[in-house]
Amino acid sequence: MKKFFLMNFIAAMLIFNSTTSAMTLREAVDIALKNNPSLQQTQKAIDVAEEDVKIAKGQKGVSISLSGSADASKSEGTEESESVSSRVTGSLPLYTGKRLESAIKSAELYVDIAKFDFEQSKDDLIYQVVTAYVDALENKATNAVDIETRNNLAEHEQNISDLYEAGSKAKIDLLRATVETSNANQDVARSQAAYEVSLTNLATLMSINSISTFDVEDLNTSTDLIDIERCISAAEEQRNNLKADELRIERGEVQVTSAKSGWLPEVNASVGTGFSARSNKWDPTSDATAGVSASWSIFDSKVTRARVDEAKIEVERLKLSMQSDIDSVHKDVVTAHKNLRSALVRLETTKRAVDLAEEERFIATERYRAGEGILLDILDSEVALSTARKNHVSAKYDVIRYRFELAHAIGKTY
Repeated sequence: MKKFFLMNFIAAMLIFNSTTSAMTLREAVDIALKNNPSLQQTQKAIDVAEEDVKIAKGQKGVSISLSGSADASKSEGTEESESVSSRVTGSLPLYTGKRLESAIKSAELYVDIAKFDFEQSKDDLIYQVVTAYVDALENKATNAVDIETRNNLAEHEQNISDLYEAGSKAKIDLLRATVETSNANQDVARSQAAYEVSLTNLATLMSINSISTFDVEDLNTSTDLIDIERCISAAEEQRNNLKADELRIERGEVQVTSAKSGWLPEVNASVGTGFSARSNKWDPTSDATAGVSASWSIFDSKVTRARVDEAKIEVERLKLSMQSDIDSVHKDVVTAHKNLRSALVRLETTKRAVDLAEEERFIATERYRAGEGILLDILDSEVALSTARKNHVSAKYDVIRYRFELAHAIGKTY
C-alpha cells in the first residue's frame, strides 16, 4: 500500500479514493522537496550562476573574429571595379589589473552562495511541512477528544432517558443532557473541519491535489532538552543563511579589487591575417599582423574612485546584514528553546490533570447513578475532562512543534 501510495502521489499526483493509509513525515517531506515549485525555482538559480562562471572564464580566453567585405564602384570615364577582402583576428588579454580574475572569482562565489541559499530554502520548506504535519496531528487528536466527549455525553443522555422513562429522573435532566450532546456535536464538526483544513495546507506545501483520503502517523514525544549555549553555538556554525552571508562579504571584497583595476593598465595581444583582391587583377594578396597593445586611463573624473568607494560601502553593508542575521538566529534559538522548555513542563502537569479529571468523572457518574449526585456534577466533570485532555494534546504537540522549531533555528533538518 505504501509503495502504491508513493507512486500515485509522486508520479501522478492523484487523489486517493481508497482505504485510508498512513503517511510518514519523511514521505511528506520527500514529496514536498520533489514537487514544490518555489524550491525548484531556487535550484535554477544555481544553474544560472554556473553559466555565469563559464561566461567570466570565457572573457579571459582567446577571442576570434571574422570580417569581410565586397565592393563595386564605377566612375565616369573609367571601367567598373570590384573588390573583395576578408580578415581573421584573434586577441588575448594579457593583463587587466585583476579585473577578469575578480570576475571569475566573483562568479564562482556566487555559485556557492546560490547553493547555500538553496539549502536554506530546503530547510525552510521542510520546517513548513513539519509544522503543517504537526498541526494536522494536533487537530486530529483534538477531534478525537471531541468525539469521545460527544459519545460520553450521548451515553449519559441515553441513561437519563432510560431513567426518565422509568420515572426516576425529571424531564429537565433529560433536556439538559440532550442540549449538551447537541453542543458536543458542534465541537466535533468544528474540530473535524480544522483537521481537514490542516491537511489541505499540508497538501499545498507538497504541491499535490489533496490528501483528505489518508491519515497521518503520530510522532514520539522526547523530553530531553539541549543546553541553550550549545544550541546557539551550533546555529552559528550550521545555519546555511549565515554561511551564505560570509560568502557575500567575501564576494564584496572581490568586487573592491575589481573596481581598483580601473587604476591599472590593460594589455592585450592580437594576431590577424587576411587577403584582398580587385577585379582588374584578381590576384589575391595576403597579409599577417601580430602585436601587443596597452591602454591606461590616467584620468576619468574620479569615476574609478567612486566605484571603489561604492564597493567598500557595499562590503560594510553586507557585514551589517550578516550581524542582523546572527541576531535573528540567536532570537529564533532562544525563543524556540524557551517555548520547548515551557511545553515540557505543561506536558507533565496536563497529564496529571487528565488523571484527576478522569477520576472526578467516574465519581460523579457513580454518585448520579446511585441517586446521590446531580446531573450538573456529571456535565461539569465531562467538560473538565475534555478541557484537560485538550490541554494535554496541546502540550504534547507543542513539545513536538517547538522541538522541530529549535532544530530549524539551529540549522538541522529535523
